[in-house]
Amino acid sequence: MSKKIIFPAFDDLPAVVGQPQGCLWGFFDNDGEKDELGTLNLLTNEIVKKAPEEIQIGKHIQLDWPLNNIEFPGFGRIPCQHNIKDLGPEGFIGHDDELYINTQTSSQWDGLKHFGLQKDGMYYNGLQHENATNTGIMGTHKWCDRGGIIGRGILVDWLSWWENSHPGQDPPSAISSHPVPVSEVEEVLKAQRTECRPGDIFIMRTGFVRWHNAANVATRKLGTYDQHHMIGLANNEETVRWLYSKHFSAVAGDTMGFEAWPYPKDCCLHEWLLCHWGTPIGELWDLEALSEECKSQQRWSFFFSSAPLRVQGGIASPPNALAVF
Repeated sequence: MSKKIIFPAFDDLPAVVGQPQGCLWGFFDNDGEKDELGTLNLLTNEIVKKAPEEIQIGKHIQLDWPLNNIEFPGFGRIPCQHNIKDLGPEGFIGHDDELYINTQTSSQWDGLKHFGLQKDGMYYNGLQHENATNTGIMGTHKWCDRGGIIGRGILVDWLSWWENSHPGQDPPSAISSHPVPVSEVEEVLKAQRTECRPGDIFIMRTGFVRWHNAANVATRKLGTYDQHHMIGLANNEETVRWLYSKHFSAVAGDTMGFEAWPYPKDCCLHEWLLCHWGTPIGELWDLEALSEECKSQQRWSFFFSSAPLRVQGGIASPPNALAVF
């Protein structure tokens, strides 16, 4: 898609029967064909052409955490299993890799079929649960078909901002359900002098990866398996309206859930982002080296690329994400 996309104000969006005000079902449909890309449609040719302007020194950083870093995944998920196969019995000197993973147990993109509307049993654009399960509709391969995810990324380094604003104090625990309000996100953007642009990939650092890297085994098990409390963006209407007003193509963070978890009954950002808007959510990204590079350059925007795994009907994928300065 190359034409400029014009959004109505949140309260002026056409009503969608049975869904809250602000739902984007049908907004990106084209000539009667149901859209399967959601806000990735914002990555128009014009937006992508401008993104390389962020490349000034050639420094590049991968944002994927090691696939096997979570030893104790929760929610019934398996840890990564990596087997190195010796090719000697096949008559060769060499090796193969064999990987068995759950895509949720390290850096990932949540696809549009990962988390549905819990009351309605539906996904983005009204896709029914049974169709999401039994067909390739809205799989992550659709992102690959359009050439992956390329654009301008911005880091909102909330953790560094918080520590600078509260010297001598420990930040809120990464394994608490501490909600980060958008008022603080705005303060971070102001302190960084970072401008949000339509189509940006919004990435927020709150400290989970740093916590996990430093924690002992028992504490890691507590935080990822025994309980499911996660720091993240606040789940409320103010956050929903703020995110809509910025028109990000995708969002990501370094936590297991992006938003604060558990979420309240009246608002869940996973439902708003994945289901109502079709916005991919990145989780468990390693933003530590990215944070240091941004501080070094005093610049928190960069060229961003991601090539998800090309799996037909995929639910989620390692991001294979790169930031280039």
